[in-house]
Amino acid sequence: MHVEDEAPSGAAGVPKYDMRLGPDMDGKALAAYRQNIELLYQLDFTPEAAARFRSHAVTYQLPGAVLARVESVAQSLRRGPPEIARGGDQLLVYMQVSGEVDASYGGRARRLRPGDVAILDYSRETASRSTDFVIFYLLVARDMAPALFLTPSAHGTVFTGASGPGRLLYRTIETLFATMDSLTLAEADRAVDALLAMAAGMLEGELARETGIGSSGDAQLDKALAFIDRNLGRPDLTPALLEASLPFSRSSLYRLFEPLGGVRNAVLQRRLERSMKALLTGSAAKPPLRAIARDHGFPTEEQFSRAFRTRFGVTPHQFYDMVRRRDHAALAAQAERAGFSSLLAWITQAMDPGSNSTP
Repeated sequence: MHVEDEAPSGAAGVPKYDMRLGPDMDGKALAAYRQNIELLYQLDFTPEAAARFRSHAVTYQLPGAVLARVESVAQSLRRGPPEIARGGDQLLVYMQVSGEVDASYGGRARRLRPGDVAILDYSRETASRSTDFVIFYLLVARDMAPALFLTPSAHGTVFTGASGPGRLLYRTIETLFATMDSLTLAEADRAVDALLAMAAGMLEGELARETGIGSSGDAQLDKALAFIDRNLGRPDLTPALLEASLPFSRSSLYRLFEPLGGVRNAVLQRRLERSMKALLTGSAAKPPLRAIARDHGFPTEEQFSRAFRTRFGVTPHQFYDMVRRRDHAALAAQAERAGFSSLLAWITQAMDPGSNSTP
């Protein structure tokens, strides 16, 4: 077995891991790969592919996302109820660089060719069979993904390489990966947010074409949540703005959001989750609370601090102090309390960088 593993970059940059497995003379490289992948999937190789196994993965680890380039041999993957029950409940933006994939995403048959970009949901079933391949993927924490990504109809959406959205998403992901080494963690995090916002816009158009989004109650809620995600920084993001901007009456809008505790509660929850992420990726000596409050739609720093403490049980200053002191135990407890399972995993990774090389 031949293995190369590059240590993570410095504190100012994005942690990076470079893992090479193979060529495989004794089966150890394949066994290591299988152990890692089978945390998420059932994995199968043909005897011919197993005999010439190799894998190369370059991974960048952010607080709420992973960006990676992976190259390997032909294989089959399946993610069914047993694998879903074990966890790994994230969203995936998947980009085919070379090779082809025949897949079923939640019962939707798909074929991916070079240049295609797909949106996948790890909480839903997938099965795929690929040739030798090179791919990029952006794995996103569920609590950080645009609301539209969470809809059942989003799973398995494919933007073909021949389409405008497909070409734009492909080049953006490719460029982000190529520039990752020159970005700070905060810069990379903002870039991923921008990429996701763009992908959500593309997804909204694609779902409108495929399913006539807005024709059912669930689709209407999806559309309203996507609008909220795109406008979190607006102080006037109120029920009145949603009513004026979307084709819903006031009564239908309130009915849509009743399961979420109302429109205002849904907006506040999303703002606070994004604010927590901004504090987690900060590097300044003092937390830029005024800027964070402004960027996430809070009228004043004081209102932001009160809402943050009510939601998370600590003030923004206290939370940021944990980040600055790298108090991983306190941060992990806080992330778990707040329901940020993916941030908990990232904090655990920061405590032991050698514990993970590929997602």
